[in-house]
Amino acid sequence: MSATPPAPLGPDWKPWGERLVNYMTRVRSQLATFVTGDKATDDGILVWDRTGYPVVSKGGVFRQVILADGYAQVLKTVDQAAATADTAYALTWNDITFADGITLDPADSTKIVFEEGGKFVVAFSAELKSGSGSAKSIWFWPRISGTDSAGSTMKTSLKINGEEIFVSRTAILQITSGQYLQAMFAVSDVDITITAPATTAFAPASTAATLSITRFMQ
Repeated sequence: MSATPPAPLGPDWKPWGERLVNYMTRVRSQLATFVTGDKATDDGILVWDRTGYPVVSKGGVFRQVILADGYAQVLKTVDQAAATADTAYALTWNDITFADGITLDPADSTKIVFEEGGKFVVAFSAELKSGSGSAKSIWFWPRISGTDSAGSTMKTSLKINGEEIFVSRTAILQITSGQYLQAMFAVSDVDITITAPATTAFAPASTAATLSITRFMQ
């Protein structure tokens, strides 16, 4: 490991002992820093990696210990509808809470920006309302820095005028530091609204859409 105590110099051991005590006082509550060549020969070796996280040895490799960062809850509290059928749109977000390391792009509120990379659990939900009696479908999917995430689309349909349904899905996404995430949607008929139910006498208002994000692995 990189932490090295002071070496004895000369025949007088007293100054060295004092330096050693001072050294132990400074470093006793700190993790040694991982350096190239350190090996995970035994399970349970805890060191500080220069990427900014502690790592612990397990099964012959060092694994990152996740700290309390890289999470957010992103909210849409107003209605949104597509202007044109069979066209991709990005949800616009208007609030972000409990956030650490994840922000909304101040120039484009459809973009959720990630300070650090890793694997993230992403839980999406939306409230939908039908505005006509015709059959209609809506699709949702994630887009990362302009690229659609393959095999990730969620589709549902409505056909009763005034019908309201709730949809949700949880997925794991690999996102690189500096990339942004968008929640995309498209409809077969513009008479579908992503809607935010209002406050009632007995219940608070609901969000039109919610995206909860938690980083669990580098």
